[in-house]
Amino acid sequence: MLQKILLILVLAAVVAGGFLWKAGVLFPVSGQVSGDVAERRNSNVKVIAEPVVFLENNRVFEAVGTGRAKFSADIYPAVSEEVTGVFFESQQHVKKGDVLVQLDDRQEKLALRLAEVELKDAKSLLNRYERAAKEGAVPESEVDAARAAFESAEVAFDKAKLDLEERQISAPFDGVVGIPNADVGDRVDENTLITGLDARDILYVDFEVPEGLADALKNAQADAQPITAVTPSYPNRIFAGHIVAQETRLNIHRRTIMARASINNEDDALRPGMSFTTKWEIAGDTYAAVPEIAVQWGRDGAYVWLVRDGKAVKVMTDVMARKAGRVYLSGAIQADEIIVVEGVQRLRDGIAVDVLNGNEVAQ
Repeated sequence: MLQKILLILVLAAVVAGGFLWKAGVLFPVSGQVSGDVAERRNSNVKVIAEPVVFLENNRVFEAVGTGRAKFSADIYPAVSEEVTGVFFESQQHVKKGDVLVQLDDRQEKLALRLAEVELKDAKSLLNRYERAAKEGAVPESEVDAARAAFESAEVAFDKAKLDLEERQISAPFDGVVGIPNADVGDRVDENTLITGLDARDILYVDFEVPEGLADALKNAQADAQPITAVTPSYPNRIFAGHIVAQETRLNIHRRTIMARASINNEDDALRPGMSFTTKWEIAGDTYAAVPEIAVQWGRDGAYVWLVRDGKAVKVMTDVMARKAGRVYLSGAIQADEIIVVEGVQRLRDGIAVDVLNGNEVAQ
């Protein structure tokens, strides 16, 4: 019985040895050795990666604003008088000093002539007294009185000139006038609005900025940062401008500060009082911008996998913003480093990786 058992064990050993010999396990051939090495090389984790890019974390602030002219004035008479001439039409371009409306000035012309005669007479009398005083024929008190009379006549003459000038209502600056609100024969006074005058080659747009952007607004004014504006009057046109001014204080009820942008309006397309939707792109800090799928989360926070010297390196990061499918990260990431975007599930710190799209990444 024991002999049978031994025979069975010997036969089993012979069969197993033949099988292993055939499989090349006990004595592998050289081709099998190289195949095993290649298999171990192919055990590197396959990933898809891309270069890291750095982008500015800019913000866009939108607000509704109101347009106003560079210079704007409502024209009123300085005196009460009858209108004798109207010399402008609506939307006419006028120059500084152009007469818009003439008031009756007959009495003022006569008063100016009289003042001129009196001034000339006072000057002549003063000259005679001054010459006589040198010879001792006239006391100094008489000379002083003549000098005072002359100076009084000068004041009367200047006042007569001013009264005459006030009968001409002139443009205080270059601009465009509105509709005339007076006709020849009308009697106007200090409360009569003659017309409006606007210098609109430059249009200002005033809009409110929240308190949280006060510091950014200060820099925007110093750098004349650009803005864009659209108005319902031209829905398909975008107007470019620059931030040029801001209020000195915040509105305590709204917690906002008023900002002003300047828009070139040389083609005279825009009008004061128009509403505008403004867009202001606020420059931000620069961060590594990576695809969202590249960011992983762990117990200690967010992290990404970088490829350095053919190996995976885990880098902890802070998420600063998310925009258009990218995450803006702050951390130990350099420009043009390689970040893994697919295949992150099998990665371990220091493990060898093969970048399947290596040629694209190199480009």
